[in-house]
Formats: sequence, structure tokens, C-alpha cells
Amino acid sequence: MPFNADVITLTLLVLLAALVIGIIAFSITVKAKARRAQRDIAAINATIIDYFRRSGVQVACDSTRLAGRKAFTAIVESEPMKRFRLSHIIEMTLREHVRKNCSLQLEKVYWRFPIKEAAPAQPGDMPAEAGSDAAKPDETSDEYINEGLEHYRHIPKPEVTELDWETFEQVSTLGREKGERQDNP
Repeated sequence: MPFNADVITLTLLVLLAALVIGIIAFSITVKAKARRAQRDIAAINATIIDYFRRSGVQVACDSTRLAGRKAFTAIVESEPMKRFRLSHIIEMTLREHVRKNCSLQLEKVYWRFPIKEAAPAQPGDMPAEAGSDAAKPDETSDEYINEGLEHYRHIPKPEVTELDWETFEQVSTLGREKGERQDNP
């Protein structure tokens, strides 16, 4: 069989064309999957925000799909509220709501409750412990946090005093002497 350069060239051109078509098809598929994922994430975010808006709560939401997973993970950010104490119950109904409205599975929901930073103290301001404002919660802060801090404010503060070295030695040897008496009946 004689060596024919035209057949080899034609075969290489066909292989090159098939390779180029394969690369183009792969890139189109990847871009379509990325667009579909972004569309799904936007739908989940809108559904979650709408779910909480109906109950009168303002939230921010972001979702993502971890590599190799079909389900999505959502991060919900809201002000600290009493109604989120049982967030696992809210999470179950939220998953069901996303499944019904978007036909997508929400695997995990992470909650974030950022605490507002206190305003910096002005040079003429008195410390909170010194004035009568210590018992009164700050009007600009969150009520839920103030309720938790209310119990903390009534806990007696420990008193710390200095002792001389001899008193320390007496107290420390008392503990050892009691332990020795209990060991030797």
C-alpha cells in the first residue's frame, strides 16, 4: 500500500475538527451549568427573603452549592430575635418552602446574628457603671440582647483584695492539713 499524504492530512483535519467541536461543546455545557446554578441560587435567595418578609423580618441571604453536591447551603443573616431561638424548627419549614417553590433541595441553613457595634465614647461621656444609666438598657441597642444582659447586670460582682504572703501560706496549708487528716483516720 503506497503512502498517501492526503489521507493522513484529511484524517488529522477530521480529528482536529472533532477536538475543536468537543472543546466548544464542553465550554457551552459548563457555561450553561454555571448560568443554571446562578439562576437557582438567585431563586433560593429570593424565596428565603420572601419567606421571612411575610413574617415581618428583614434578612439577608446568600446560597451556594458545594462541589459535588446536588443540594444547596444557605447563609441567613438577621438581627438577633427571640423567634430565632428555635431556628431548627424554622429551618425545617424553610427547607420545605424552598422545595415547594423552587423545586430545589436546601441541605443546610447557617444562621448569623451580627451584633451592632457600640458607638464610640465621647470625651465628656460618663462610664456606664458610674451613672444611673447602668440599670437602664441602651435604647439604640437590640431588645433581645438587652433582655439577656438584664440578668447579667444583677449578678453580684466578685470582690478582689490583696493578701500578704503569710496569709496565703496559712490558707494554703489549711487545705493540705485537712486532706492529710482525711487520709489518716
